[in-house]
Amino acid sequence: MKSTAFTNSVTAIASALVASITIGTTAVQAQNAQHIQSLLTHHTCQRCELSGLAAPGANLRESFLDVADLRKSALSGATLAYSTIYYADFRGADLSNSDLRNTFLINSDLIQANLSGANARNSRWKYADLTEANLQNANLIDIELVYAKLNRANLTKVSLRNASLYGADLTGANLKGADLYRADLTDANLTNVDLTQTNLCRATMPDGKISMQGCTEF
Repeated sequence: MKSTAFTNSVTAIASALVASITIGTTAVQAQNAQHIQSLLTHHTCQRCELSGLAAPGANLRESFLDVADLRKSALSGATLAYSTIYYADFRGADLSNSDLRNTFLINSDLIQANLSGANARNSRWKYADLTEANLQNANLIDIELVYAKLNRANLTKVSLRNASLYGADLTGANLKGADLYRADLTDANLTNVDLTQTNLCRATMPDGKISMQGCTEF
């Protein structure tokens, strides 16, 4: 009885969510209720079409998202910690203040996504496209952003302590007040980046040299 009641409850939630999701002026097709139910019940989203999903604060811990369409989704405050994400589309999505700790993300699109205040500590984001994304005040300590695209991204007051930015493209990014203590910027592109107010203490710079900018012990 409890199992049936739970299934019916999830189905009702999924149906309600579908009713509230739109892409422009067109409602999402009814079959996407199955995609929502799969995400809510099993934390699995394979080739699902959930553009415009409104699920702020949702508990999606340990999810598996494979080729998921979550463009312009509203996931502020959601929990996605320990999730595995392949080729997902989060363009324009709101992931502000979300829990993204220990996530493994590869080849995913986060162009113009709002990640302000998000906690992605100890995550592995390989080949992520964060062009023009808002990462202000985000916790990116120990994150791996190898070959990530961060062109014109807002990284003000972000914590990138011990982060790996090997080969990352930060052209035009805003790093005002950012903390890159011991970060690895080997082969990174810092064209048009103002680093005068950035803590680069013991960071490895693109040319392989160790920076002492911001160190207070000397």
